[in-house]
Amino acid sequence: MSSVDLEDQIIRKTLEFYNPWWKNKNSSLNTPLFRRFVYNDIFVSVTELRQIVSITGPRRVGKTTIIKQIISDLIIIENVLPQNIVYLSMDDPYIFSKRGNPVFFDKILSVYEKYYLLRNVEGENLKDFNTEKVYFLIDEIHKFSDWELFLKKYYDNGSRFKNYNIKFIVSGSVSSSIVSKSKESLAGRIKNFKIYPFSFSEFVSFKISFDDKLDIQAKEEISKNLSLIGKFGETLFNLPVSKIFDTFEKFSLGLSLFSDELYLLFEQYLIVGGFIEGWEIQDTTLQYEYLYQTQIEKVLLEDIYILEDIKNTSSLANLFFLFASHPSEEYSLNELVRETGLHRETLERYISLLRESNLILTLSKYGSNINKVSNIKVFLIDMGIRNSILKIKLEEILSNIDLFNKYLENIVLISLLQKSVATSIEYFRDREKEIDFILSYSDYAVGINVKYTKNFLNLSKKFGFLKKIILTKDFNPMLKDGVLYIPYILFLLAL
Repeated sequence: MSSVDLEDQIIRKTLEFYNPWWKNKNSSLNTPLFRRFVYNDIFVSVTELRQIVSITGPRRVGKTTIIKQIISDLIIIENVLPQNIVYLSMDDPYIFSKRGNPVFFDKILSVYEKYYLLRNVEGENLKDFNTEKVYFLIDEIHKFSDWELFLKKYYDNGSRFKNYNIKFIVSGSVSSSIVSKSKESLAGRIKNFKIYPFSFSEFVSFKISFDDKLDIQAKEEISKNLSLIGKFGETLFNLPVSKIFDTFEKFSLGLSLFSDELYLLFEQYLIVGGFIEGWEIQDTTLQYEYLYQTQIEKVLLEDIYILEDIKNTSSLANLFFLFASHPSEEYSLNELVRETGLHRETLERYISLLRESNLILTLSKYGSNINKVSNIKVFLIDMGIRNSILKIKLEEILSNIDLFNKYLENIVLISLLQKSVATSIEYFRDREKEIDFILSYSDYAVGINVKYTKNFLNLSKKFGFLKKIILTKDFNPMLKDGVLYIPYILFLLAL
């Protein structure tokens, strides 16, 4: 057997292993029933837009699950011929070994076209299927060298493949590798969806759908109100203040009988966080070990090397552990230089790497010079990660109001990033005065605090916010002097 024939055979075995629906279309149906809130937007982009669709986010956040759900829905809903759907994982040992070969993708396409394109499902007629488009779904594509040039070549050729339209859907754990290259080589050709860990609203939706421990009546009522409040959340900041208050008051009444259940769910979420695989582990010690290994060790030891070869990994890790120990905090870059002993340029590079590898999130200070950053506010991608590092117990969070507010602030930001369409989210702090979140829109701004302070009201007037929101623990919303006091539970459910 020649080397060419052997390579063809290996590629064929690899393709058939990852695409079992080619032989049995029902093998694509075994996907989780729960759909992330962003899923419908992704699927519409897959089926209706010509652009490449990219799905980025932290490790184990559910990107591969979304891709498998897309495959299932393409076959079931769109009636796409199973052979016209090709899935590849760059984590496969053989494919990964070819990551530096610039023509390897072309070779895969050649083998696919020769053996599989438009081959009918056994016993079924091709005329019964939608065969107008070929879908290529490539997982962890950032691990392949110059992947963007391969996609660009086919996209600029009219996305044509052997007289058929070709649609690429790609995913990656190192978001910056996808986003930056899409801006450079794929500008206007790619639409990115950032997937975050489950928000509290998604957590509740999942629990009421699949957790048998919850009372049936509670499930039904929470589910009914959640579907309404979720739709309301899509236009939350566009409505008049009085309308926002009336709507939250209505939801408060509808859910008041189940407030205890909702607060208990929030306490669960404080500990387990938003990585769904961790929820299945009942033992807290094992759960923390899982989160630490998958979200910290793997990222610090593997993913960051895709971005850059770091010589002093301990300094990078120590910086991350500093941020994890003091979450939702403002940091002076000059003070961090003194505290860490890192050069300013190295410090800024490390912060960028931690952000790009989906371990931290940062906000800029409202009104600061974008070209001369002196202070930033740092958050974690998920508070369950902090718990896994410091072995935090629920009692520690609930008994410390300042720490509880830090957790709540981090959780609110994750929810805002998933649902808000603000042009920017920033913060403000000046001595004792602070605004946790400032959401800027084209013609107005919204100020949000997770705790009450008189300074917040004074600053809100100074900055001229159209809407001012303070989150409270009390389950009853209130409107006073133009300020909305909204229960944090209901606010999070609306996002």
